[in-house]
Amino acid sequence: MQHDPYGADAAFYDAIHEGFRDDIDLWLAYAGRTDRPVLEVGCGTGRIAVELAAHGHEVTGIDPSPAMLARARRKAEERGLDVRFIEGRVLDLALEPGRYGLIVLPLDVFLYCRDGDEQRWTLSALAEALSFDGVLAIDVPGPGAWLDPSTNGQPVLAFAGETEDGIRFECWHVHEDDLAVQVRTLRVAYETVDDDGTVRRRTSVHRLRYVGRWEMEYLLEAAGLDLADLFGDYDLSPLTGGSERMLVIARRRPA
Repeated sequence: MQHDPYGADAAFYDAIHEGFRDDIDLWLAYAGRTDRPVLEVGCGTGRIAVELAAHGHEVTGIDPSPAMLARARRKAEERGLDVRFIEGRVLDLALEPGRYGLIVLPLDVFLYCRDGDEQRWTLSALAEALSFDGVLAIDVPGPGAWLDPSTNGQPVLAFAGETEDGIRFECWHVHEDDLAVQVRTLRVAYETVDDDGTVRRRTSVHRLRYVGRWEMEYLLEAAGLDLADLFGDYDLSPLTGGSERMLVIARRRPA
């Protein structure tokens, strides 16, 4: 049985992220500019994909986690929406060339590419899947939220709340940042307490390969894409040294 890389995260993911809607209107606006299908890479439990489908768009979501996708499919079914969900990673799939008018890699998904080579080949595959006038949107940390080795090893309470089943939990983060290879190793622990006081912990480990502005421009060029816009937040403000997000908007280079 294949290991689910995000199996431990799936049960708690919606409690942490479902209320985050800062990016939804932006992706809806871009989706509204095309009459072609939309592809979300790293769709998780369907937070964005289901919302796009609810607004009438033809949506495909891909993700490597069966547990995440099971939740995404359930959400779509509960709302009577037809969303195509595919298990896998971009480089493991045969995406139809020229099919998508918008491809979105939201909230740090691009950082899960293992290194610069995988980032480049992923972009190349997505460029092929774009329509001639399609848009690729990538949401990664900006300069104000980059790697921070000075806080290596420090436990941070990232969230405290409860799941939809009423299970209270705390989510703890500990990271180890390596500037030399631009990698954050993020260890996540989900702690729950049984009625008898027993503390249970589920853990996951995430390897995030960070990328800066100029490296991103190089990767886009190498993949046959042109940088169209660069923003520092979901209100489309300019990217600055203090921007916590970097939104990269790219288009397929004309043949």
